[in-house]
Amino acid sequence: MRDRAQALSQARDFLQALGVMWRPIALLGAAGYLLFFNDQGRELGVSLMGERYGWPLVFLFFALMYWAANTWHTARLGIAAALESGALGVPPAQATPGSPTRRVVSGGERWLYWPPRLLGVFAHLFAAINLTLAAWNVPDAAWGEPALRWLSLSAPLAILLATAFVWAEDVKRSPRSRSSAAPDKVKFASWVARVSIVGEVALLGALAILSLLRDHFPQGFVPATIVISMSAIAFLALISWLRSRRPPLGGQATAAAREADDRRQRSEIAAFTLGLFGLAVLFAIFVWISPTGVGHRLGSLVVAYFAFGAILSLVNFVEFAIDRAVQREVFGQNASRRVLGAYVLAFVVILGLANAWLRPFHRVRACEGDCTPVALPNDRPKVADAAEAWYAKAQSAYDKAHGVGPVPMLVVATAGGGIRAAYWTATVLEQLDAKFAAQGGIRPYLFAISGVSGGSVGAAAFSAALTKREENHCSAPIAGDPACPPATDYLKADFLAPPLASLVFVDALSSFLPDLGQGDRGAALEASFEQASGGMLARPFLSFSPYALRPAANEPERSWRPILLLNATHEESGNRIITGHVLIERNVFIDSLDALNELGADVRISTAAHNSARFTYVSPAGDLGHGKGSVIDGGYFENYGALSALEIARAAREELEKRKHDVKLAILMISSDPGLEASHTLVRINEVKDGRKCLVSVAEREPPPAAAARRQKGDAAGPNYFSVDPGEVWNALLNEFVAPFQGLEKVREAHGNRAAAELAAEVCAEFADATKTAAERAQDVTLSPQTRVAATLDVSKDVNVNETKPVEAKPENPYFAHMEMCERGTGDAKPVQPPLGWVLSQATRDDFPALLNTCDNDVELGQLEKTLGLASAQQSARQ
Repeated sequence: MRDRAQALSQARDFLQALGVMWRPIALLGAAGYLLFFNDQGRELGVSLMGERYGWPLVFLFFALMYWAANTWHTARLGIAAALESGALGVPPAQATPGSPTRRVVSGGERWLYWPPRLLGVFAHLFAAINLTLAAWNVPDAAWGEPALRWLSLSAPLAILLATAFVWAEDVKRSPRSRSSAAPDKVKFASWVARVSIVGEVALLGALAILSLLRDHFPQGFVPATIVISMSAIAFLALISWLRSRRPPLGGQATAAAREADDRRQRSEIAAFTLGLFGLAVLFAIFVWISPTGVGHRLGSLVVAYFAFGAILSLVNFVEFAIDRAVQREVFGQNASRRVLGAYVLAFVVILGLANAWLRPFHRVRACEGDCTPVALPNDRPKVADAAEAWYAKAQSAYDKAHGVGPVPMLVVATAGGGIRAAYWTATVLEQLDAKFAAQGGIRPYLFAISGVSGGSVGAAAFSAALTKREENHCSAPIAGDPACPPATDYLKADFLAPPLASLVFVDALSSFLPDLGQGDRGAALEASFEQASGGMLARPFLSFSPYALRPAANEPERSWRPILLLNATHEESGNRIITGHVLIERNVFIDSLDALNELGADVRISTAAHNSARFTYVSPAGDLGHGKGSVIDGGYFENYGALSALEIARAAREELEKRKHDVKLAILMISSDPGLEASHTLVRINEVKDGRKCLVSVAEREPPPAAAARRQKGDAAGPNYFSVDPGEVWNALLNEFVAPFQGLEKVREAHGNRAAAELAAEVCAEFADATKTAAERAQDVTLSPQTRVAATLDVSKDVNVNETKPVEAKPENPYFAHMEMCERGTGDAKPVQPPLGWVLSQATRDDFPALLNTCDNDVELGQLEKTLGLASAQQSARQ
């Protein structure tokens, strides 16, 4: 019974100790979510395998040490405060009646010493698990043999062995442990120490040998595992050494000895608190000087680990300052820690609100300083003028390659999705351009690109790479060659690290500081785009216009450059706000704002792309200035860019038809959401059996469920209803909380899907016109574009999904192609599932080209090439 009571008492004390260590535990919980359950967090571990060598690994060692030390120190501060208040420990034997029962430590409380260390080493364990998840998910080719994949578990195993070894050595050598440990425990610890050290050496040695087999082991996995393990061992050994220098006094110590011990503890707390906070301040200074330089040199993983520790160091410093103020009676004798803390919190909140009122945050950068504008916003052409200029160049190129015929007008709509959307957009466009290399590339026919969020970044990179290659007279892109770069070369950097460093170490402080000329995380992201592109994305947006707005007399004629329409959302009105190379006329782009007109100036192309890709919290809302509101991510309005693509395509085609120019519309939509459903959200066009009618996939009849089919009594078709996915329906109680958020998200997706369907229907209407007989043309009446789209969609009421097949493209007909990023693969192969964020590992980037040949993308791209005339050009070349 006595042993049971003692066990219950120790369990209660252990739970109390965990309760007072809630701050580091809460931060570890947040870190665990970001590293394990967030796809971008998991991708950070992949970045250690292949490209993060040298100094980044050295900084990883110290970043983990720093995070672990702050976790341990914060836990110790919580325990010290609980001892001071009497919540933990044992009452002193000499306590006099009526005196405060300040609790002391006897030396046998295991819950007091090891939980803080274990919390600290959790930083290393989390890093090891993150590395394991990343290694487990790399392609099979990286492992050579599938069985070797299980070796990815060696990373957390190495941390567990290191922890066991240091614990055993602590039991054997620490004066505190020897005074309270039983002989059997010491003997057991000796065995644990031997097994752990032998296991650790054998494990890391075997990994080092296996890593020499480059075709059988993921590159970089072993160095990262060794660095994480050595950092854990160094941290645990350092803490054990520090604790061994000052063992607890126990309950029988004299008052004088206890007072001296308290002074040493306060001195130690001050040294750790100020030292760890000083390192955070030093790091912040480097970030203020160059967030892009710090981010690119360290990588987002090291920045994230250091930021976790810095957050704890700031909290500890503030509490330390409050405690010192109370002890020295700076605010009077009656000031308590709790009251003073409340005043500090209120002061910080009021200061932040007042500062936000006095100066604007997160201003959109205008083109000034080292960015020299080439034109004013009002110098941009109208869509009609741009269409005529495009046709002159496109007709010349088409006539040379194909002779007489309708000139294809290619309009691209590219969806959002962070860096995966940017890289996928650049991959698709570069592939299409390569297919037409013999004809001078795709650019003569590429009239416009409408992008949203990450798609805008990819479109900007593609346009910049085209310009760079044109300036250097490159016949084809060469990977790794800065003079002739493919667009994907501009998207390989770690774009998450600079804004993350700026968010924690600049923006958080700027909320309480005057304007000192410091940038923000948005500017840091833009600067990282510019650095990764060798300065190309730092140029003025209008310098990438389709044709020279103010050409010099001796300037040679240059090739057509696609019109960029980079779609963002105006926060206050909810409307689109478009940065475009043409005037955003209200009769063309209905209910849309012109970003350059609102700013009254040009911007860098990096800023134009970023305005469209202002991810929630990763990027701030951009202040347009002069009370004109803020710009946020374009995906809030419509995530496909399809609506702007539809509007510019309609306006250009109508203008060219008025001038009797023969053109055919070709639409390329690029999406980056792997979860598109074939029956609901995957927009493609199909052909009815008679080979005449074009049908949008999302308007086709869905096969009825079995029960509904039985009720229809032989009518297999039935009404063409749109079904609801039961998996998206929430529990009624949970729906009370999630309904507003799910409603906003799904409405945004539905708007984009509807716009994409209209874009496909526009092509179907053109297809129907192109395939009419002479008699039908004679009887045809003039229809508005809206009526033609409605008629095209209405075809579905008489058509069963089983009666359709993909449209067979012909050079004389228009076409709608959709390049998707799907979850399904061929056989057991699953396509790459890139994360939604701002950094891609090398292993993930290497898998992108495979998407061109899966998800039916090869069929879609091949059909589009026929429409653009590639097949006939190749046939003519063979003849």
